Amino acid sequence: MDRLSREASSAIHVAEHSTHSHEVHPGRTSQFLRAYREFVRRPGGRLRLTASECPSCPGCQYDDVAVVRDVLEHITGELPVPARTELRRLLAGLDAEFRRRTLHDPDPSHWADRSGSPYAWWHRRRYVGS
Repeated sequence: MDRLSREASSAIHVAEHSTHSHEVHPGRTSQFLRAYREFVRRPGGRLRLTASECPSCPGCQYDDVAVVRDVLEHITGELPVPARTELRRLLAGLDAEFRRRTLHDPDPSHWADRSGSPYAWWHRRRYVGS
């Protein structure tokens, strides 16, 4: 996997084949990393997230980069410590760029779901239209 060691890539491969998550299929982690990297490296200044037009659709939901980041966080939690550490280090660099190029959403109604559980920080950034 791009920018990860052979051992970490192998651990991700094993996790993709053994997880019971509907989000993680073999080869998807690489696709999600690429999508996240492409988003944070778009030319220009500030970035705004775009919500999926059909968030319940298994394919369209990934039009929202925050959902992509959710899956990357999920797969990170499925990995053994050495691979988890390596993937977290890679994500930390991308996350820093994401934070730098996006704006915090000041609307507190966007910070938690209906039950009051807080969204991950990457969901609390400004979306197009907000």
